[in-house]
Amino acid sequence: MNTTEPTLSRRSGGVGAKLALIAAGLLSIALLIFVLQNTVHTTINFLGWNADVAQGISLLAAAVVGGVIALVVSAAIRLRKTVS
Repeated sequence: MNTTEPTLSRRSGGVGAKLALIAAGLLSIALLIFVLQNTVHTTINFLGWNADVAQGISLLAAAVVGGVIALVVSAAIRLRKTVS
C-alpha cells in the first residue's frame, strides 16, 4: 500500500521580509521617541471641535490621516485604470 501524505514545509521569510521587519521596528521606536519628546499641549480646532492634545500625537495623527487619504486615492486611481 503506497500512500503519499502531503508534507508540511516550513518556509521562513526571506532576507527582504527580515529587513522590512527590522525597518518597521526602527520606525516604531523613532515614532515613540518623537511622541515622547513633543509633549507640549496644543489646542486643535476643527469644524467646531476643540481638542487639547500633545503636539507629537497631533502630528502623528495628521500623518496617519494623510497616509489613509493617499491609500484611498491611489486605490481609486488603480480601480479606474482597471475598469477602463
